[in-house]
Amino acid sequence: MLGASIQFLASIAMPISYVGLLYVFDKDGIDRNDPKSVRLRFTAAFVSSAASLILTYVLLFPWDPHPLRTMGIHLDGSFAAVLIPSFLIFLIYAGHLLIMYYDQLLDSYLDINQWKYSFSQITWIRDAIVAPATEEITFRGCAATLMASALQSQWLAILLSPLAFSVSHFHHIGDDQRKGATLNQAIAKRVFQMLYTYLFGAYATYLHQSTGHILAPIVTHSLCNSLGIPMVSEIQTFPDAETRKKLWLTFIFGAICFVLLVGPLTHKSLYSS
Repeated sequence: MLGASIQFLASIAMPISYVGLLYVFDKDGIDRNDPKSVRLRFTAAFVSSAASLILTYVLLFPWDPHPLRTMGIHLDGSFAAVLIPSFLIFLIYAGHLLIMYYDQLLDSYLDINQWKYSFSQITWIRDAIVAPATEEITFRGCAATLMASALQSQWLAILLSPLAFSVSHFHHIGDDQRKGATLNQAIAKRVFQMLYTYLFGAYATYLHQSTGHILAPIVTHSLCNSLGIPMVSEIQTFPDAETRKKLWLTFIFGAICFVLLVGPLTHKSLYSS
């Protein structure tokens, strides 16, 4: 019982400490996109992830001879862990991708110069690489794994473990106000962010627990950060009724396919050698 209690408390503390360390390392930062602040936050994220990994390993080892595998950190099924979750997220974004095609935005993904530019931007590296990797290792690989172990329930971990990080987004309200937003605007923005962050966190935890592979939520997180929120509201900006119909049908078709396929395509047997 004591071991389970410690695991549960650690699973709550890890997301909170991850966010807290960002502010400890970047205590004088005003703009989170300033290169100096980004580098300091990189250091905080790496320190937090490393500490969480070590603590999780120590807490699991007395009952589990293979803690890293339990955390999803292994090479077996890596190819599937990259491709299959990517396919699933593209189903959710099917309508979004069609909008990008109509707006001629997809070409940039095939432009080598655009990729070179992206890799030269520290904010892109943060959003597409560092944040997905460190957050998923900490929140899913460590915190969710400990919570599932403590509660002896993957589904409770899926529902509960995203709460701490999603609520933590309210700490951005001060930043929003410094940038000119009113208090009500800042709260509304962060409530919306809290909701979609929770939904994503629950799905990412489901991916991790179902596939048994940390790469699955990392790749999904990176794609979602790169694509942004699905542009459903943009449909009404297209003047042609037939185009709007195609976009709605694409969004709906993608969502239905996702619901039908997410279970079979995340079965752990697909992600083992």
